[in-house]
Amino acid sequence: MFSPHVELAITTMLEAHGLERRKAGRGFEATHALSVAMIVGDFGFAEHAIVAAILHDSLEDTTLGRDVIRHRFGEQVLAIVSDVTEPPKTLPWRTRKETYIAHLRHSPHDEARAVASADKIHNLSNLITGLEQQGVAFTDAFTSDIDGMIWYHQQVHEMLVDTWAHPILDEHGRRLDRFLTAARAAGAP
Repeated sequence: MFSPHVELAITTMLEAHGLERRKAGRGFEATHALSVAMIVGDFGFAEHAIVAAILHDSLEDTTLGRDVIRHRFGEQVLAIVSDVTEPPKTLPWRTRKETYIAHLRHSPHDEARAVASADKIHNLSNLITGLEQQGVAFTDAFTSDIDGMIWYHQQVHEMLVDTWAHPILDEHGRRLDRFLTAARAAGAP
């Protein structure tokens, strides 16, 4: 997975995210970005998709500008990152999620679908662990309740399966099933 381009992406991501923590201090944003990139790489996607995976949350969650991504990595990487970027957090949670799904549905970039699926695989893995260890209380730090999370993850996976076929979606589906099982075991409807 290493190359000077990937190393520059890691540096850029660290410049943007620093040591920022994820929801409720659970892990680092940088760890998440690198995990998503490793998943994308594990499923055989090219370097530009791995670079986009490293940067996938940078437009959404940091002040890193589109022009920086364009200048350092080109239009192709910028297009992928843009396709997996939610609207601003000033909008309601459900509106952001619906807009994200609709935008990704119409993306011409399979690499964007790969990054989105890898992102959800990693997020679902963390949700499963949290639910198994702490129950539904684990979700208290999130914007949505457990019902919203279930809806969102099901909708993303369904849309991806409807618009694309790739082995990464099999793993995504397995993680979604484990999440649904963990949510039910933790007391979710």
